[in-house]
Amino acid sequence: MSRPSLVSIDAWGAHERRCAELLHSALDALAPIGLDESEDELNRRLYFHICQTARAIEQRDGTTLPVVVPEGLNPPLATDEQRATREFKRPDFYWAYHDPDGDEPARQFVVECKRLTAAGATWVYTEQYVIAGVRRFVAVDHGYGKEAWAGAMVGYIQRIPPDRAHSEVNAHLGTAGLPPLGRVPGASASVSGFGHELDRAFAHSPFRLLHLWRLPGP
Repeated sequence: MSRPSLVSIDAWGAHERRCAELLHSALDALAPIGLDESEDELNRRLYFHICQTARAIEQRDGTTLPVVVPEGLNPPLATDEQRATREFKRPDFYWAYHDPDGDEPARQFVVECKRLTAAGATWVYTEQYVIAGVRRFVAVDHGYGKEAWAGAMVGYIQRIPPDRAHSEVNAHLGTAGLPPLGRVPGASASVSGFGHELDRAFAHSPFRLLHLWRLPGP
């Protein structure tokens, strides 16, 4: 496959920034976080905040923003010669992007969400954040964000101190052979930001994965 042009990369960069800004603003507005609220309940509320944030920006700036898709199947890609396993997988959110100059007509900024709370008798949430979250961006059978340059994870902090969640997630990332999370600028009082780059067996690699964690409280 030919290398993407600078036009394609520059257009994707603008799309990536819009998606990250919308996600951060919506998470800021997502208050309060219920200590026992389920992932489905939190995602549903987040979806409406994303839509409201986008509408406010459009009315303010007179611009049109991409529409977020909740729980949509991974769309087909031209690089898959036949229907792939990843097309049966369903990330929590994605924003579609029409590539003006690339080999793929469309790419997606994919977001996967997970609760970060105290471990139960048989379920370690910080481990599942990695196994059933981060790994889906590198596993071929899920292929989240395939043919894209970046995506995001959302963590809902509940019954666990944020610093402990950070250290536990990094420990599980190490066990999975994945790089640790480093802090990124732009955090707010209610949202912490982290990031790392993932090596993948499919394009694009390395892949930038942004992590935004919504803290409990107002």
